Amino acid sequence: MKRSIILVLLSLCIALTAGAQTSPRQKMIHMAALRIAESIQVPASDKEAFVTLYQNYKKESTAIMAVKAPQTGEPDQDAEAKILGDFAKSEKLLELRKKYYGEFRKILSPTQIQKMYDAERESAAAH
Repeated sequence: MKRSIILVLLSLCIALTAGAQTSPRQKMIHMAALRIAESIQVPASDKEAFVTLYQNYKKESTAIMAVKAPQTGEPDQDAEAKILGDFAKSEKLLELRKKYYGEFRKILSPTQIQKMYDAERESAAAH
């Protein structure tokens, strides 16, 4: 009995510690996922899976966008590196969207996925 109580307390401490380490950006993405889930009417039974999947999708897309082209100090070379880097980012984002479409499709209809993408665009345009 003592052992199970200790395990429960230990699990609770770990969960609280993990929750305390979330960044403001992670919290914002989590809240956005909940809003989107509500707006596209994700069934309660799939909401947790959707939120987790959406957070992973946003984490990966943010990582792709964070990559910066190296600067050489030469305007033409820097401009070309930025342009080529933007092409590479676009291609990676497209591949990511295709990958996650398959994952989202396991729990959402195509109409819900389209509404999710529309909500993302509207949110990005507002900021």
